[in-house]
Amino acid sequence: MDGSVLKEALNISDLLGEHGAQFQISTKYNDHGGEFFMEDDYGSADEDEDAHRKIMSPWDRSFDELRAQMFMVSEFVYKRITKQGVGEELVPDRARVTIDYNGYFESETYAFDSTSMRGEFKTFTIGKDEVVGGLEEAVKSMKPSEEAQFVIGYQVLFGELGCKPRIKPKADALFIVKLVSFTDPGDAEALDKLTQEEKMTYAVVKQKVTDTRTHAKDFFKRNMVANAINDYHKAVNFLERCNVKDEEEQKEQTETLISLYTSLAVCYNKKENPRRACSMINEIRRLGNIDRMSRPLFHEGRALMNLGEYQRAKTSLLKAQRLEPTNKDIVKELKILNERWEKHRQEERTICARAFGLKERKDERQTDEQIKFTETMTKTLEAFVEDEKSKQLTLPEGLTSKEMDTIQDLADGFALKLNLHKENSKDFYRLEKKTVGGENEK
Repeated sequence: MDGSVLKEALNISDLLGEHGAQFQISTKYNDHGGEFFMEDDYGSADEDEDAHRKIMSPWDRSFDELRAQMFMVSEFVYKRITKQGVGEELVPDRARVTIDYNGYFESETYAFDSTSMRGEFKTFTIGKDEVVGGLEEAVKSMKPSEEAQFVIGYQVLFGELGCKPRIKPKADALFIVKLVSFTDPGDAEALDKLTQEEKMTYAVVKQKVTDTRTHAKDFFKRNMVANAINDYHKAVNFLERCNVKDEEEQKEQTETLISLYTSLAVCYNKKENPRRACSMINEIRRLGNIDRMSRPLFHEGRALMNLGEYQRAKTSLLKAQRLEPTNKDIVKELKILNERWEKHRQEERTICARAFGLKERKDERQTDEQIKFTETMTKTLEAFVEDEKSKQLTLPEGLTSKEMDTIQDLADGFALKLNLHKENSKDFYRLEKKTVGGENEK
C-alpha cells in the first residue's frame, strides 16, 4: 500500500527538535500528474509540472537492489554519484553547508521531505546536529556542486521506533542531494564574530551575494522562476545596502548589479511580465551606458515587443545587433519582431476598414502606396479631430481622384465635411468640423 501524502513538506530539523513537528495528511491528493543572451533562459514552459516531477521518487524497486548499485560510505550509508562535483575538497567538520534535497521512504512515490516543495534550500552547520546524522554523514562525502543519491539506514535516521504515524519503525530512506555550496569552518566562525557594520562591508556581502545568486540560477534551471526572482532581488538588496571602500569595489558592485538586473529581466520576460522586465532594464540605465550592453538591450527589445512597442523594440534589438553583428539569437528575435509587427499592421488595416466603412472594390486591389496614404490620412484626421482649437484642415494640391475618394470616406467616418473653395482663381479642398446647430450646414 502506498504511503499517505503530506499537505506540506515535513522539515527534518523540526522533527528532531525538542518540540517535535506537526503535519497534516492530504486525503484529497490528486495523483495526476546557456545561450549567450539568455544564459538563464531555459527550462520547460510548465513550472508546476516540472516541480511535480521533481518530488517523485526516481526508484520504484527495493532499496536492497539500489544498494547493490552503490558504494559504501559507511556501515549505514550507501552512495551513487549522478553528477561529479568540482575540485577535490570534501565538506569539512564545522562547515556551513547549503544543500538541495528530496527524501523518500521505500516503496513510496512522493517525498516525505523536500526543499523543492518548500521552495528554498537547506543551510546548516556540520557537527551541530541540525539535521539527522545519516544525512550529515552523506553530505560530508560530497564535493561542491556534486549531485548524488544515498540510501541511508534507519539506524542513523529516525531509529527503530520511527515517528508514527508518518515515519514507520526501522524506516530506511533514499535521499537525492545536491551540494550547492559550503563555507570553510574558519570563514564561518570569523563571520559570526563580525560586528553588524562589518557584516555590511562589500567584502562580506560579496560572498552572500554569490551564494544567493547560485541559488537563483539553480531555481531557474529547474524552472522555478518565481523563486529565482525572489533570490535575485535578495542579492540586489544585499548589494544596494552594502558599503564599498574604494573605486575598485564600487566598479565590481556596479557590474554585479547590472548582471543581476539583467537576470531579473530574463526572469520577468519568461513570466510574461514585460513591464517589470523593462523596469529592470531602467535600473541598468541608472548604473551605466546600456547602449554598450548587448544582453540588456536584447531583453529590453523582447519586453517591448511583448508590450506591442514594436518601433522601440526594433531600436533596442538593432543596437544589440550592432554590438554583436553575428549573433544568431538577435537575428532570430528580429525575425519574430518583424513577423509580429506585420501581423499587427494587417490587423490595424482590418480594423480601420471596418471602422470607417472602407469596402474592397471588385477587381481593384490597393497598392502599397495607397495603403500608406490611407494610414497617413487616418492619423492626420485623428489628430485634427482631437485638436479642439482647429476648425479647418486644408488639403494639399495635386490629389488624385482615388485619393479624394479615400479622404471622402474617411471624412464621413470622422463626421467631417469636405468642401471645395476658391482662392486666387484656384480650387482647393478643405475639411471642416460639423459644429452643433449646423453652422457649417450651408
